Amino acid sequence: MDKGVLPSESLEDEEKQSTETNPNSEAEDRIDVELDRIRDRRENPGQSFLYNTVVPQTFDDFTLVFGLMAGLIFFGSISLASSGLIMGDSIVIDDSLSGTLLDPNDCVDKRGEIWIDTWVENDDLRIESHNVASLSSSAIFVYVWNASEFALEEGHQTDYEFDLLEGGIGDLEIELSKEDLVDGDYFVRIIVLNQKNTSDDWSDVPTEDLSDKLNASLLQDGRPGITIKDLEIELHTSDSSSFFGSDENHRKMEEFDDEKRACFTIQRMGVWGWGLMGAEWVGGRETAMLTGGNAEVPPWYMAIVSLGMSIFFLCVQYPLMHRLYHRETDDLLSSDQMERLISRTIENASKRLQIKPDMNSIRVQDRAISVDVFLQYDTTRKTIMSPIEVKGTIIKDILNEFRIFGEMRPLQIKTVCSDSNEGEGETLDFDISGEVSLSDDYSVFFSSIGQFGKLEESFRDSMSSWFRKHDVADYGSAIMADEDAVFVRVIYRPVMKFAYFLFKPTYEHLQGDLRNHLGSDLEHLLGDRELVVSARNEKSTLGDRAVAGRVEQGSEEHTGEAMVAKRDGIPGALLQNPFMGDILSSVEYVAHKNRKRIDKYGFWGLIVFVWIPFMASGVLVGAMLGLVARMRFQRVLAACFIGGTAASITWAYTARGIIEVMERYHAEAFVPFIILLAIGFTWLKIRDNKRHRREELFKESMSFFAGASD
Repeated sequence: MDKGVLPSESLEDEEKQSTETNPNSEAEDRIDVELDRIRDRRENPGQSFLYNTVVPQTFDDFTLVFGLMAGLIFFGSISLASSGLIMGDSIVIDDSLSGTLLDPNDCVDKRGEIWIDTWVENDDLRIESHNVASLSSSAIFVYVWNASEFALEEGHQTDYEFDLLEGGIGDLEIELSKEDLVDGDYFVRIIVLNQKNTSDDWSDVPTEDLSDKLNASLLQDGRPGITIKDLEIELHTSDSSSFFGSDENHRKMEEFDDEKRACFTIQRMGVWGWGLMGAEWVGGRETAMLTGGNAEVPPWYMAIVSLGMSIFFLCVQYPLMHRLYHRETDDLLSSDQMERLISRTIENASKRLQIKPDMNSIRVQDRAISVDVFLQYDTTRKTIMSPIEVKGTIIKDILNEFRIFGEMRPLQIKTVCSDSNEGEGETLDFDISGEVSLSDDYSVFFSSIGQFGKLEESFRDSMSSWFRKHDVADYGSAIMADEDAVFVRVIYRPVMKFAYFLFKPTYEHLQGDLRNHLGSDLEHLLGDRELVVSARNEKSTLGDRAVAGRVEQGSEEHTGEAMVAKRDGIPGALLQNPFMGDILSSVEYVAHKNRKRIDKYGFWGLIVFVWIPFMASGVLVGAMLGLVARMRFQRVLAACFIGGTAASITWAYTARGIIEVMERYHAEAFVPFIILLAIGFTWLKIRDNKRHRREELFKESMSFFAGASD
């Protein structure tokens, strides 16, 4: 064969290999450019509101500003009203609106006079006096007659069947228990006696003396210091039954009072504003409305309080959630982009970890509910991290990229170390779980590096001061050196009490500090050798090492661990705590399963969801549902506004009617059963959704990892 031909053939082979590899290289370069463009757009969003400018730019920016201003006005008004600093005793608002379409029930001005308020609570009659001077002696007298006997002897003084007395100072409260009377109709007369010229506490005065004081006042002209209120009550026993056939007796008290309610002062409205908000935070809109309706709070005011809360939380938290979770169409990563992002992240992490990843064996499964990654790698002579630390570091780097690119899907990764750290050079004696093999006698371990005795001694002295500096204990530290590098491995544990909550430094922070600390103390012994440091918390989990925002654990049947990228700030705290994380993941799963339905009926369905009192419904949950369904911001906001407004008005104007209907048909005992039944069905549905999602999340991942391993 002509030797002159060989170079040209070799050149042709190189050109052929070059043409075979170029397409992949060009494709990767093109994807890298696209990823860098998305990264730059997300890290430097230009004139982004509250990022590098205070001027709102987009619709959601203006929505956030409106929500903050609305919240300032709303909560400021409630605070100012409840303080009574401005027009605290004025009834102009309630008096003007009562008797109109906004409040069909009229009210009367009872300022400046002593009046008696009565209501039924837990089937007992509660009685309270108002406007008694705080330093005046006072007493409440309650007299009860059988209604039929009282009617027969209406023109005569008849003996009362039961009486109740309570003395004290200032406004007083007293309770007429249903247990004190048998079933029947009763006439009740309530008398409040007060003496402005005395400040004696009548709480210890005998009942006979209180009765004498009352009789003396009744005999005086004009009856000074006496306020009287008459009403009727009915007591009856009814049978309450359930679907399961169990019966039980229930005693019910009903009040019949034709007296008009007292107009609410501005201060009283402010106090009730905080009460209604507290009831809604604890038990939802329905609980707040029923509570206010039972106390005859004006319906228009209940609607305003509920709607004010909805506007504030919707217009403030929804834009923050939207900013955290939503991505523009151009920022959504394709499967090729996702695979390339993960590959180059692994390449960069491998350089720091001193491992050799098998890039040809990397497998990525890009699913709607998770991203699964399979990685196989070899160790090198400079590898000192255990497999679990390698895995944790790679997950941390990928989740950090997910955070930048706005990817909120859970990440599952399986790493396989192909060798047993075999090769030239010395290796550290770590077991597979990453624990250091501890021993009181380190002579065997350091026998191969006896020439570095001074380095070991200096290392021990330096480490002692470092442990004291950070208030941590040594749970395994080791040093090893060769002609190229010095390897340091430290396992620490915080010694403070409640370290889980109070110990703030992360392993990453302490690892960097340890590198600087040893680099300074051992500088004269290191020479030109590289210092390789590994430090970890003895109590840390894989999720801690990966700095994950949320971790989902598999079950015994479907094992696995899925991690979501951590987001900082209020939105991250809102969405990534365990409770909200479960709700969001379940809603997201349902949204993916019903994507076509949501796309078709999303707007109107969202209105109904927020309007009708489903379990855990409301403007924020509705906003989450619209967000994961990728509905437009304006449509979600409009649907939640319409549904929330309809819900507030509907409940405000029907709460009192619902209470009256329940009382009329004696259905109070049956309502708790209905509520428990609804809660039971809702809990079962949520549990089924979580179970199905977990099966789909981990079962398919297990199959994927098994196939990738083969």
